Amino acid sequence: MEKLNYAFFVDFDGTIAAIDVCEALVTAFSQDGWQELNEKWERKELSTLECARQTFRLFKTSNPDDFFSLLDKVAIDPGFSNFVAYCRERNYPLTILSDGYDYYIEHILQREGLDLPYCANKLHFTPQLDIEAPYSSASCDLCGVCKLELMEMRKKPGQKTVYIGDGYSDFCPAQRADLVFAKTKLYQHCLTVGKEAIYFNDFRDVLLELKRLSGEGAK
Repeated sequence: MEKLNYAFFVDFDGTIAAIDVCEALVTAFSQDGWQELNEKWERKELSTLECARQTFRLFKTSNPDDFFSLLDKVAIDPGFSNFVAYCRERNYPLTILSDGYDYYIEHILQREGLDLPYCANKLHFTPQLDIEAPYSSASCDLCGVCKLELMEMRKKPGQKTVYIGDGYSDFCPAQRADLVFAKTKLYQHCLTVGKEAIYFNDFRDVLLELKRLSGEGAK
């Protein structure tokens, strides 16, 4: 059987993290009004940056300790660590692409003992909450992190791109990936646009399918 040469690109919120961490922070710390802003973002009436900045103005706290106390309660997908081990054993590159924020991704990865490359927006706590988007696109302002451009730049010749995600910011990279694992909003989007995608509940499903595709069976 031909040796597969995968490059994995994985969403964080709702994919690696068991919940959408951004949504949890907003629910915990924002005053009313964020729901309308989120609906505008989903309708593409607001960019990620503008939606975030307007939402942060509604926050009742900008104390990092408040944020980290919530992060300590966030679990990760039960199969993710084994998935990371699988990729490392086979020298498959794995990059996290998130339209969330660096501070909580770094915090959760360190807590889990996982040293992985990631691209995300930066959150500044002082003098007030603000966002910086070092991975934005020059041609599109819908997302703070252009996952499609990053995936295209980071893949190497001959690699088969695999995208794993669940939400709106995953639509573009999933459309161009060679293999897609999807759930919730991303899976429904793939069905709507006719993009082939494999549904998964957690990374244990992803591992089983990858082993099947590679001829490893249930090892």
